[in-house]
Amino acid sequence: MLSLRAVRTALAIASACAVVALAPAAGAAEKSRPASARSVQGGGAGGVERIAAVVNEDVVSMSDTQARLRLMVLSAGMPDTPETRQRLMPQALRQLVDERLQLQEAKRLNITVSQDELDKAIGKIGEQNHMNHQQLLKFMADNGITQAALTDQTRAMLAWQRVMVRRARQEVVVTDEDVDAAMERIKKSAGKPEYLVAEIFMAVDNPNQDDQVHRAAERLSDEIRRSGNFAAAARQFSQSTNAASSGDLGWVRSGELDPEIDKALAQMRSGQLSPPVRTAAGYHLLLVRSKRTIGGGDEEEMPPQPVAQMVRRPDITKAKVHLKQIVLPVTEPSQRKAIAAQAEALRRTIKSCSDFEAKAKASGIPESGDMGTLQVKDLPPQLQNLVMGIPVGQPSPVLNSTGASVILIVCKRDAPLLPPEQVVQKAAPPPPAARPKTPSRLPTRDEVENMLSQERAESVARRYLRDLRRAAFVEYRV
Repeated sequence: MLSLRAVRTALAIASACAVVALAPAAGAAEKSRPASARSVQGGGAGGVERIAAVVNEDVVSMSDTQARLRLMVLSAGMPDTPETRQRLMPQALRQLVDERLQLQEAKRLNITVSQDELDKAIGKIGEQNHMNHQQLLKFMADNGITQAALTDQTRAMLAWQRVMVRRARQEVVVTDEDVDAAMERIKKSAGKPEYLVAEIFMAVDNPNQDDQVHRAAERLSDEIRRSGNFAAAARQFSQSTNAASSGDLGWVRSGELDPEIDKALAQMRSGQLSPPVRTAAGYHLLLVRSKRTIGGGDEEEMPPQPVAQMVRRPDITKAKVHLKQIVLPVTEPSQRKAIAAQAEALRRTIKSCSDFEAKAKASGIPESGDMGTLQVKDLPPQLQNLVMGIPVGQPSPVLNSTGASVILIVCKRDAPLLPPEQVVQKAAPPPPAARPKTPSRLPTRDEVENMLSQERAESVARRYLRDLRRAAFVEYRV
């Protein structure tokens, strides 16, 4: 019997396209001409600016491209150097071209995004980075990123999300027979390995693009290995619908993905990043977060880790911070909960470094007050990440231990803010106790149905954008 699951698929796409921390997205067509056209008319010497690309009736200016580069580099936690920008410029320009095509298609379908929806999406970006709207804009301005760079990307993503929800309702169908066949294949795979995988996908729509996309994938892989963050890089650079969820594919089994990907995964260990893997659709960078045996009794090689923890963090140990603290000592175990609550209430009243210092003095605790300028490398590892990850002038989360509750504030820092995925906001927990070996269970019908829906939605999304590219007039001028 045929059963339609398009609505569930549409919801899956919507959740996959959600806006996440400093990896924004985009929106629908504006009431007036596109931002790129305004930039070209208003920028550069004599009011004329160099054009980077023409996309049907729209243009992408060089200032658009440079602004997107700064946003991508900052969001992905990469070093903002001329070399990094040069390596990533082709990918930034390609992303802007795709967004113009997505916005043009949204306009053709009369799909729009309201200013209120755009404001809410940007508000979520701020919340995920522990900033309000004004703090987010100031942080971006301090790093040379215009507000337009963020709003344009966010507007395009929101618009394309709506386009894909509509398309999925029309095209994506999963039948009971499809689910039965998939479950039978999974049962036959019992005893074989399965992998917890994240990916960055870069499409190749034309054989003539193969070398260019391959080089771009290699450059991105090098940047991630050198000093970047896979999760943030996936959100900024991947052309897959799972980009907003840090490229996470979940647990995959042999035979579910392309044969080339199966072959690459079979040779990888947990925590390893692959070189670019070519499939018929394009190039994939694969990150294996964990491995286990389907339906077997083998313990995982390592506990599943957040995607961001599987790559090397940027070198932050050369940085210096001006640090202050408030210490509320715990003299009796029975006081811990009350002291922690008191510290949290105090933290919420702190608005600035001067406010923090006044409250530290008022506490009367000798340990509270100005700690001076410190080398980050001299701090405990969990505090290194914390002081590099909280905005200047904002109090840290309360750090609770058996002897005290502590609040920190950074009043000055000579290095960029760490991406939120790399911030440890509380003391590191003790090593986990040895876990008993537990078998991985076979998925339920609902889980298999959802897996098939997402696979087909992903295929529809890739084909849709590929067709838009092929039908468009696109001229690159850089």
